[in-house]
Amino acid sequence: MKKCLGLVLFVMLLGLAQAQTTPQNPPAEPEIPEAPSAPEPQAVPRLDFFAGYSYVSADPFSTNVRTGLNGWEATLSLNAGRWLAFVADFGGAYGTVQIPVLVPTPFPPCPPLCPTSTTSFPVNAHVFTYLFGLKVPYHRWERLTPFVQGLFGRAHVSGAALGTSETDTKFSMALGLGADYTISSRLAWRVQADYWQTRLFSHFEDNYRLSTGIVLRRTHKKKRRTLTTP
Repeated sequence: MKKCLGLVLFVMLLGLAQAQTTPQNPPAEPEIPEAPSAPEPQAVPRLDFFAGYSYVSADPFSTNVRTGLNGWEATLSLNAGRWLAFVADFGGAYGTVQIPVLVPTPFPPCPPLCPTSTTSFPVNAHVFTYLFGLKVPYHRWERLTPFVQGLFGRAHVSGAALGTSETDTKFSMALGLGADYTISSRLAWRVQADYWQTRLFSHFEDNYRLSTGIVLRRTHKKKRRTLTTP
């Protein structure tokens, strides 16, 4: 009996010794969730082509009579980087301008041009512009790209009334801001507002232009790198 108890005690002591000498695995560290990666910056297109409708509040004949003209605007932009683009802007506006009878300049005075029974006479006016300059876009958000721009060039106006016509071509500039809303990688919608100054018939005219329309983009595709093994 004593031998059996001694044997059991010996086995228990041997097991306790092995448990103390066996290294214990350290507790597993809790998994730390990976932080979400920052969104990739918006791709900058190589070329932008804008075409749309424009509304102009103008005084094309410098008679202190402002008229609303409807027309179009087309712009080609070459992006030199994320924050700079070269712009070529072309536009046309059309409408009827009411010229005061007492101050008909640049049209001939009354009579015989205009009837004496009215205070003004209508002139069918066409205004064309071709402007060049720089645009500074702000590529910060994924969908919206605001910008400011400064354009300089020439404006041409022509008007016809009661068998006579007048034309002039002089300096013009446009300072404006706008924003493009991205629809897809190649398509966007633009809203734009410009302060548009002309110097026609030897006077400065302060005009304003609102434009909206579609933007077609041509994006430069980067070539994917392939890993080669020696």
